[in-house]
Amino acid sequence: MNKVFLFLLFSFELSASIVPQRAQVVLGDDYNNGYPEKRYHQVLDLFIDIYSPYIESLGGSFHIKRDFRDGAVNAWAWRTENEYHLEVPGGMSRYYLINEEGFISTICHELGHLLGGAPTKGYLKRISVEGQADFYVGRCTRHILGLLEPYKEIVETDELKKACEKEQDKPLCMRALAGAKSLASYYAKLENSPTPSLIKESTREVKSTTLNHPPSQCRLDTMKKSFFCPVSWDSPTSGDDKNLSQCFEGYFPEYSRPKCWFKTTTKHQH
Repeated sequence: MNKVFLFLLFSFELSASIVPQRAQVVLGDDYNNGYPEKRYHQVLDLFIDIYSPYIESLGGSFHIKRDFRDGAVNAWAWRTENEYHLEVPGGMSRYYLINEEGFISTICHELGHLLGGAPTKGYLKRISVEGQADFYVGRCTRHILGLLEPYKEIVETDELKKACEKEQDKPLCMRALAGAKSLASYYAKLENSPTPSLIKESTREVKSTTLNHPPSQCRLDTMKKSFFCPVSWDSPTSGDDKNLSQCFEGYFPEYSRPKCWFKTTTKHQH
């Protein structure tokens, strides 16, 4: 059985991880950023507080399996009937390339598998593909980071300032994009590719929508666009309608899903 996406055998659905399990890092002391256990639980508790009522409004219940001692630098999402599940090991918060905003982006990505909408995978069309889960990150971090004081101040690089120059709330923008870049830098390390840029976007163009993990630069582009897409964190999505509560050609096209993973196959209605 493929270990990247485990197919549960009962009332169930595909599961998805932040990176392929075969590629994940297991944390060692040399790569520990010192993130405290108390803060790890504080962040996860905030997600429970915010998303439990929303998921209950959808007829479901929200659960996070947590173990700060688990050094896996990965995270997972799955559904069983109306139960929405995340597993978030402590290693994801403590890895040296991941800042707190990157850790939060990870959780948002996994929530995106459950709440992000089409395009989806699995016979019940309830698990969003990797790129679509990335496209959920921005709306989620924009809301969560607005409720949480920074654990550490973000270094305001020229790249961050340029990426956020038109945004009204520049501190929030820089936190969110610094988190996205932090997470994408982990992807790049696993790929053995250069650190992705917030300024120079991918020129890759797919012939069909990518179902699995896109390259790191493409993933950063997607998370960045999702932050600027003016859609609320709790706007309803659909497993069938790719445009519901999304930016696309007919609604803020400059923030639509990048062509490096997403292929538009039909004409959209305005």
